[in-house]
Amino acid sequence: MVLAASGIILKNKTILLLKRSNYTENYPGFWGCPGGRAEQGETAEQNVIREVKEECNLDFTPTKIFKTGTWKNRKYYRFLGNWKGKIKIQEKEVADFGWFSYSEALKLDLSFDYKEVIELLHKKNLL
Repeated sequence: MVLAASGIILKNKTILLLKRSNYTENYPGFWGCPGGRAEQGETAEQNVIREVKEECNLDFTPTKIFKTGTWKNRKYYRFLGNWKGKIKIQEKEVADFGWFSYSEALKLDLSFDYKEVIELLHKKNLL
């Protein structure tokens, strides 16, 4: 089974979401948290650190698994964590980014399970 992970990046009751470019075969033009498939031998934690850095240039330190699940042949992890740095998107995979409140995020076309992630964050008063 393929491993995939993403980082949930929060700031002042908003969430960082990236718009997927047309480069990707799954959900092009849809929004989600920075993340992706693990490389051979990577743990979920190593995977999310690398993917967040690659996609938006932030240094991400996972602190807690927020949600797990399976999609097609992928076991995925959604991590809460600490972050620092200045956003610089990787333009091959990312078309745009923004900080969104709960209500703003729900109006977007969200990829994978991110509608559920946003609902859970809101329910836990994190968003």
